[in-house]
Amino acid sequence: MNPEADPSATATAPGNFRRLAWNELVKRGDYVEDGKSGFEPWVGPSGFHADSFIKVIYRKYSPRAKAVLKPG
Repeated sequence: MNPEADPSATATAPGNFRRLAWNELVKRGDYVEDGKSGFEPWVGPSGFHADSFIKVIYRKYSPRAKAVLKPG
């Protein structure tokens, strides 16, 4: 079966995306599946819990600052 023809197939989040937890608030800059095994920016309202929307909502991992080692 062709996965593109299967409507139940879902996009696999790339390594730089994470799925929002049910109680996280959706905000500008989050992403939703586009239905074509990809992602598109969320353009709807913000401030609601991620589990109250039908589609799964993703967020890019934030870049972490590298640890700074103190000398001796």
